[in-house]
Amino acid sequence: MIEKESKKIFLNQLKDEPFIEIFRLEDMGDDTIFDNYQRYDFFQLLWFTKVEGDNIYFLDFNEYKIKEDQIVLIFPGQIDKLNIEGKEGYSFAIHNDTFYNITQHINSDYLNGYFSNSFISLDNNTKEILEKLKVLMYLEYTSGNRLILMESYMEAFLFHVSALFHDTHSLNNGDSFVAELMKLIDKNFISQRETDFYADTLGVTNRRVNEICKKGTGKTVKQHLQEKLILEIKKEIRLRKKSLKEIAFDLGFNEPAYFTRFFKQHTSLTPTEFRDK
Repeated sequence: MIEKESKKIFLNQLKDEPFIEIFRLEDMGDDTIFDNYQRYDFFQLLWFTKVEGDNIYFLDFNEYKIKEDQIVLIFPGQIDKLNIEGKEGYSFAIHNDTFYNITQHINSDYLNGYFSNSFISLDNNTKEILEKLKVLMYLEYTSGNRLILMESYMEAFLFHVSALFHDTHSLNNGDSFVAELMKLIDKNFISQRETDFYADTLGVTNRRVNEICKKGTGKTVKQHLQEKLILEIKKEIRLRKKSLKEIAFDLGFNEPAYFTRFFKQHTSLTPTEFRDK
């Protein structure tokens, strides 16, 4: 059984460097930020193990009914609200770069955001596996908290979650459209940065593609394109195989000044500051 001293938890005030944090929902109590709408800049995996009382979870202003042994993945930029009273379970907060590293090893449309806001009901076998991984993660989290181990455990955890999703989830037309859109963005975000391209390819208007994208993921096409580009820039900078000028050119920035301005606008750091940090 996981034990942790109750303390005031602010999920939107976590550290900047890569992390995986684990919190028990029942430890949050009245100090939780779930009581009011909040926007996060990292991934959050919620696992509900007990649901009593109010079972409505607000995500991007949409209402979802939650039940025991359900998991949902919350993407950066989404907004949520939850009455924590009568709820037990876990919140896994995952830094964007850490999550990105994990998804490079798991070929999952679910983890890539093609089917966001899908609540996954656990079967007994998957639940048993996740319980064991949770114990391992928490032991590491409360002792050495070594990121390389935490990331390995979380990769295994997310592998089983996404596998269950793909085995059991039946898609509707809206899900399929969003999946195709996200795949197009993944493939073309460097060379095609305007919504027109994605709307034309899918045979709809700009307005319609944004309506469906916003409803399914909480973000516009432009926001997804910008986030993908920022993640790619960060990855290239951390690899340290190219100069900043080469990275800018390879990613379609003709002017280094625009490259710097774009990156700072979305990260509050210049590329040089991010590299040095």
